[in-house]
Amino acid sequence: MPKFEREIEIDAPVEKVWEILTNPQSWPQWVPGIDGIAKAIPVGEGGTIEYTSEGRTGKATITQIEPLKRLEIHTQLGDDEDAHVFVLRSSGGFLGLAADECKIEYTLDTLMGGGILGKFIAGGNPKDALRVKKAMHLLRKTVERS
Repeated sequence: MPKFEREIEIDAPVEKVWEILTNPQSWPQWVPGIDGIAKAIPVGEGGTIEYTSEGRTGKATITQIEPLKRLEIHTQLGDDEDAHVFVLRSSGGFLGLAADECKIEYTLDTLMGGGILGKFIAGGNPKDALRVKKAMHLLRKTVERS
């Protein structure tokens, strides 16, 4: 299972980042591969969200939620399955005391089988690495302009 990770700092408090992160209606603005939300319920553990991507319908399931700290989402579009893990923590100011910024770490696990060779090939996949980088860049822009 190849994993791709990226950590960024966003000039906003954790609460504001969490609000965008847990609002499925905002996902098309920053999650590459999600064009629209077809059906969403309030985000909670076990909740599902239907989304569209290039004319196909996929499903996102919230697998773990720890308010203001951690969100895990499992997405499936056809045979493609991914695990998305977001970990948030306050930062900013002297020794992080101001807590006016948020560090967020995003890990994409492509849940690909295929043994050692498949993992080696996918582990160097620049498309997925760029997807993670783009998602974090767009999330920062979405949060900071809202």
